[in-house]
Amino acid sequence: MNSTTCALCLSAEESCQHLFVECEHAWRVWSMCFKWIGILFAQHNDITVHFESFYLVNGSRKQNLVWKGVWTTIIWSLWEHRNAVVFSEGVVDAEKVLQKAQLKSWLWLKHKGHNFSYSFSDWILNPWSCICSYK
Repeated sequence: MNSTTCALCLSAEESCQHLFVECEHAWRVWSMCFKWIGILFAQHNDITVHFESFYLVNGSRKQNLVWKGVWTTIIWSLWEHRNAVVFSEGVVDAEKVLQKAQLKSWLWLKHKGHNFSYSFSDWILNPWSCICSYK
């Protein structure tokens, strides 16, 4: 792999845009995320628009913070996974990326979210309910 080839797909130039939203593996992670949350979502290929689309029109400030937190943990987990592939001979695994993002988002909410009292199993089994009932 040369230094400009995407570490996950090996078929395109690696850029933030490609790695986090355009790469087929990132696309798979985002698709699994939306399925997990239980929503239909039109994914954007522009990373800025993708981030901006993580906004709940009727959501409270706290609910939007949680939703943006999910986006952030997906990005963070994709980056860590990319580094594991590059530096530790890791294997590309979209499910593993999502699982790490699920855990990180729950831990972040558990430690930083005031009045976030949901168990990890609640978060995994019904994340949308956790987000919508978080006031």
